[in-house]
Amino acid sequence: MFPIEYEDWRLVCSQTLIHKRGRKQAYLQWYPFACLTSKHKEILMSESYFNDYVQTGLMFYFPETWHISDNYLMKGDSSFRHASLVSPTLYLLVLAIGRSFAVKYVPNRPDNVEIYYAGNFSEDRLFYQKDYDNFHKRLNELSDGYHYFIKTDIKDFFPNINLNRLFNIINKRLLENGEKVTQKDLLAVKELLLALGQGEFPLLDNSTTTSYLSTVVYLEEADSIVSQYISDSEPDIIDYSMVRYVDDLYILFNIRQNESFAMMNPMVNRILDCYVDALKKANLSLSREKTVWKTTDRLNEELKQSLYNEYIDDKTLSLADFVDENRLLAFLDDIKHSQVDFSLDITKYNDLIEQHFSLEGIRSSAKENYNAIIYERHELFQDENVVNILLSIIGFDYAFMKLDTRRFVVMMLKTENGNLIKQFLSRLFRANRDGTWNIYDTSLALNYLLRRKFKHQDLLKIVEANAPDAHKYISLFCKRSFMMGFLGKSVSERNHFLEKIFHKNDDKLFLLYFLFKAELFKGNYLSAYAYYKNFFDRISAHIGMTVNGDKKGNRPNYKAYYKEGAFRTLYNDCADSASIIETAHKLRNSNPLSHSSAELIDNKNSFADILCSIEALEKMVIEKIEKSY
Repeated sequence: MFPIEYEDWRLVCSQTLIHKRGRKQAYLQWYPFACLTSKHKEILMSESYFNDYVQTGLMFYFPETWHISDNYLMKGDSSFRHASLVSPTLYLLVLAIGRSFAVKYVPNRPDNVEIYYAGNFSEDRLFYQKDYDNFHKRLNELSDGYHYFIKTDIKDFFPNINLNRLFNIINKRLLENGEKVTQKDLLAVKELLLALGQGEFPLLDNSTTTSYLSTVVYLEEADSIVSQYISDSEPDIIDYSMVRYVDDLYILFNIRQNESFAMMNPMVNRILDCYVDALKKANLSLSREKTVWKTTDRLNEELKQSLYNEYIDDKTLSLADFVDENRLLAFLDDIKHSQVDFSLDITKYNDLIEQHFSLEGIRSSAKENYNAIIYERHELFQDENVVNILLSIIGFDYAFMKLDTRRFVVMMLKTENGNLIKQFLSRLFRANRDGTWNIYDTSLALNYLLRRKFKHQDLLKIVEANAPDAHKYISLFCKRSFMMGFLGKSVSERNHFLEKIFHKNDDKLFLLYFLFKAELFKGNYLSAYAYYKNFFDRISAHIGMTVNGDKKGNRPNYKAYYKEGAFRTLYNDCADSASIIETAHKLRNSNPLSHSSAELIDNKNSFADILCSIEALEKMVIEKIEKSY
């Protein structure tokens, strides 16, 4: 159903499961993988599971597979990303698809353009940290050989990626390289990404696939255009290199003669104009306010480093070793004073991080040093003075935590102070009672619950009321092994269908169901119904082969199942079958995507009628499968 092999599935499962439990429990998207039993891990990675559920598409017939909702990921400016939280099986499927494309797709960038993204499929690495570090290290290495650099950034990158253009690029390149991929496969992947992104290119937490597609594939033409322009049209540039990490592009260069800094402005602007033009063709735009050019001795000022260890005198030292409780106390004290004089906002918060955690002689950034102290120095937060000042700050107003929900929750929990935690929870409960609860409270609650293994029932009830989809995700995947959904008694009829009824050579059956769900997610009810009715006809042929021996050769007799009479005969022992089938055929015959009468367009109740018909047909299929036991 999708252009992946078992090796793609096995590898992404193993690389996802190999992470330490603590890392998996630190991310809502990864938490379900920490709940798997050893037996369920073995089943998930098995070739039989891949063949039965993934390759056939049967996984899409399980309602829990289709969990797609908002994820509450914050940006550095305290706004929220348009990110999705998806079921663990969809998450693994997307990774496997990415690996499959990475094996087949041959990039065609110039040799002096280097690219990095969140992970590395060629090295079977599915986590961003090492490649982000490598990106910065490579820039530092190159800076020794160049005098100048241009740093660029793309505005609102992920939401503006055009999926039609992306798949045209993929299709063209695969054909050029003689790789076999069907239009059916490309359509399925495209529709999957649209569903995951809720109508846009998806942003998933820790997803190497979306990073790969957006960087390696989508931006290849823009990078090539800029490189060609510099080579052909800027004779004063005698040497240059380009290094990209996702939407951040650095151009390092040397010039033929020592012109004044100001005299170089026209040349830099011409390069940027070329880049703007190339991005426009890709439906993207340059963020001018984040674009700078400087001498390379100032490169470190622009790098948002992610270096967890510094090497000094051949000894690996943690960045946290350079930070003590006095620096932390001074930072928190300034937070308190800024809070009291009402000057604390995201700009002030970031300024305070820069002021207190920039360390002389250490290459890493202030934000990285700040991360190091929060995530590595457990004992500092149990200092009595640190606890007291946090009690004072939260007691005055917990709103400061909304500037950086993840880090402040971690900071608070590391104190292990019951009074402080109770005070924080009291503030959340009050916000709920007073009707002032907002998205930041949801983020705070989810970060707290994540690190407490979702054991606070009262807070879970509040999350359920304010963010029901996030609560549903927790209930489905974070309370027990998500594999129970495929193996438990509640889905026995689907497993019976797999083992006794399904003719597994049919690669269209669950593709139709998948396309039905994808259209339903987009709110395209007419096309959703057309796909579902075709799925119903086809699955009925499978059931008819088992129950009535109705087959053509050794396959289901698909051509026999499209008229009302055939369905009335097959489902005659199901409740209200005649009425359900009659309604379904009336809807199909009035659907403009199935019949020229197109009467359904004028039906004001078509939305409700379609959903009711699908529900009734689905219940009838399940009932018939149960009766065939």
